[in-house]
Amino acid sequence: MRDFEPAKMKRVPFTGIRRVLEKANKLEAEGRKIVHFEVGQPDFDTPANIKEAAKKALDQGVTAYSSNYGDIRLRRAIAEKLERMNHLKVDPTKEIMVTCGGEEAVAAALFALLEKGDEVLIADPSYIPYSSLTKIAEAEPVYVPLDEKNGYCFDLEKLEAAITNKTKLLILCTPGNPTGTMMDEESLRKLAEICCRHDILVLADEAYEQVLYDGNKHISIASLPGMWERTITVQSFSKTYSMCGWRIGYLVAPAELMRIVVRAHQTVAMNACSFGQLGALEALTGPQDSLYAMLAEFDRRRLLLYNGLKELGIPCSRPQAAFYLFPDIGEFGMDSFTFAELLLDKYGVATVPGVEFGKNGENHLRISYATSFEDCQMGLHRIAQCVSDLRKG
Repeated sequence: MRDFEPAKMKRVPFTGIRRVLEKANKLEAEGRKIVHFEVGQPDFDTPANIKEAAKKALDQGVTAYSSNYGDIRLRRAIAEKLERMNHLKVDPTKEIMVTCGGEEAVAAALFALLEKGDEVLIADPSYIPYSSLTKIAEAEPVYVPLDEKNGYCFDLEKLEAAITNKTKLLILCTPGNPTGTMMDEESLRKLAEICCRHDILVLADEAYEQVLYDGNKHISIASLPGMWERTITVQSFSKTYSMCGWRIGYLVAPAELMRIVVRAHQTVAMNACSFGQLGALEALTGPQDSLYAMLAEFDRRRLLLYNGLKELGIPCSRPQAAFYLFPDIGEFGMDSFTFAELLLDKYGVATVPGVEFGKNGENHLRISYATSFEDCQMGLHRIAQCVSDLRKG
């Protein structure tokens, strides 16, 4: 039988996060206690009022297709939220599209807007699917290295130097995964000027926009001068409301771009889950107490792990947002895969090798504190034991 795998798919690896998770689950099945620092999924249950709203919708027979753009009631609530929180005045009838999670929104945008020969600027390190989806769209990723000394934000001189006449789009993820850092307003304004000057699109992934610490404020780049007409904004209910498995996100764009992107969405997904959309409506319009409690608990875990790693002498930027740390393990003289395997096999702590997020992530691990405080304590203790053993030689 001939090889049916096309060349573009041979460039797309299986995600290492799933490989780590599968191995960790196998070890657990053998009776070991594993601390799960590998998966970026809140460990909290979806708030009860959101579940009840979806159940009610299901009981009322909300099981048919919705508009390709999504339930208009949800889109109107999203428009109100965007004006209130993101300083974006959006037409809910043609500038908002509800999607099957944030990742489908990213995929729809890239598949609709890219073609062979286009170049896409992607941070290194960054969220794994950006590169894979770009390759599936037969465009070419161009990686812009991020430096810890620069807060894992774009060095704007390096970014501008990477722009060519083939550059069509920049993927911007702030707050960032895997680093937990974010761009400040001054840097975003300078980045916006570069995008306008070179006439390139921006895909802004803002999945972690509300998971913020230390008084940090998120700014949507689409709200800055000259950026609305060239920005596709992606937001999600997954992280903010602990709704990862619901697969409800949304894409915001000017009508001229939306008319292109919606055709990819309607072809691949048709619409997001109809009754799930009414759960999302309740998430936006109902009580926010559960969100605030979750953020307070994430902050408690963040400080425990950040201060603990600092005491161990492991370099690590203080997370400003999301629920990740990205410590530097270069001291130990092994690549990130080898270190992560040692940490899992011998000490029972599952993390993600930094190189999974790009070559510039080598010598780092991504630690997700989307797990219980008690597991964070246990994981920190085990990491301390690992570090002690390695330093003893």
